[in-house]
Amino acid sequence: MLRVFGKTTNNDKIISEQEFYLEDITEDNFFNIISMICEKMNLATPIILDKHYKQFVQFNRVIFLQSEFLEEVDFRYFIVEIEKDEEKNNFFE
Repeated sequence: MLRVFGKTTNNDKIISEQEFYLEDITEDNFFNIISMICEKMNLATPIILDKHYKQFVQFNRVIFLQSEFLEEVDFRYFIVEIEKDEEKNNFFE
């Protein structure tokens, strides 16, 4: 089980944060997971590109900029990150 955090921030101040527990995050379900997190946090879904998934795999977090939302949002960054599971070294092996 993965512990995933969704956060909205302005500069270095967290505006909202919510945690989720997910079974697995793959390239195939990445869009659906981001959409679900946004829905639960009452946010519009950002434009999701291949670079976002690659960033997520490499750094265990992805950052969506304010400009990557089609609707106007009241935050600067939307961040989705996972907390490393101590039983596994890498979720994506």
